[in-house]
Amino acid sequence: MEQRDKLFTEEQYIKQLTQYTARIEKLNCMIEQLEKDGDEISPDFYGRLFDCRVNTIVTMYSMGKDLESIKSDFILTIKVFEKCWTPYGYYVHMLWLLSIAIMLDYEDDIVQKLCDMIENNGVKDHIYDILLNYRFSSHNEISKCVFDDIPYHAILDVTNLVQQDKILAVQRLKKYLAKEWYRGHSDCAWYNDHKYGIIHDGYWSFESGALVKVLGLDDSILKGQPYYPYDMVHWADNQK
Repeated sequence: MEQRDKLFTEEQYIKQLTQYTARIEKLNCMIEQLEKDGDEISPDFYGRLFDCRVNTIVTMYSMGKDLESIKSDFILTIKVFEKCWTPYGYYVHMLWLLSIAIMLDYEDDIVQKLCDMIENNGVKDHIYDILLNYRFSSHNEISKCVFDDIPYHAILDVTNLVQQDKILAVQRLKKYLAKEWYRGHSDCAWYNDHKYGIIHDGYWSFESGALVKVLGLDDSILKGQPYYPYDMVHWADNQK
C-alpha cells in the first residue's frame, strides 16, 4: 500500500483512522440511545458524526487504500450528510463528495442524494452545476458564479477556456493547483495541520480531478502535481 499523501507516516495514518473509527462507533451508540429514548437529535450532533466519516474517507485515500474500499464508507457518509447539510458550513465537503462520486462512477441514486440536497436548498454554484449536468441532463442549470469565491473563482476561468482551447484550460487548472488552491483554504481548520503531527487527513483538490473527467481534459501535465488525485481520475480506465 503506497501512500498518496506523504506528509504523515503510515503509523500516524493508521492511528488516526483507528481514532476516527472509535469516535464513529461512540457517536452511533449515542444516537441509537437518543432514538430509543425518543429524544430529538440535533443536526449539530449529526455534524460531528459526518465530520468523522468524511475525514475517514480522505484519510483512507491519503494512506493509499484501494479506491473500491472507500465506497461503503462513502454511502454511510451520505446518509449522515443528509441530516446535517447546510450550504453555508459544508460547501467544501459537498464539493469533495460530489467530485469523488463523479470520479469513481458511483451509481445515479447515490449522486442523486447529493443533487437533491443542493437543489432543495436552492444553491447556485457553477462547479456543482457542471458536475451535476454531467450526470443528470434534467439538472440543466449552469450558474455563472461560485458559492465560495476564494479559491474557486479560478474554476470559472477553466470552464471558460474549455470553449476556446482545452490545452489552455488544463494549464489554468495547473496554475490553480500550484498557486491558488491550498493558499485559498488558509481559513480552514485543516490548513497546515501536517506541521503539528497530531492530525492530518490529507490535502486534495478533488474538484480538479472531477472537472478533468467531466470536461474531457488531458491531465498528463497534472500527474504528480500536489493536491491532484490522479489515480482517482483514472479509476475507470483501470476497470476496463
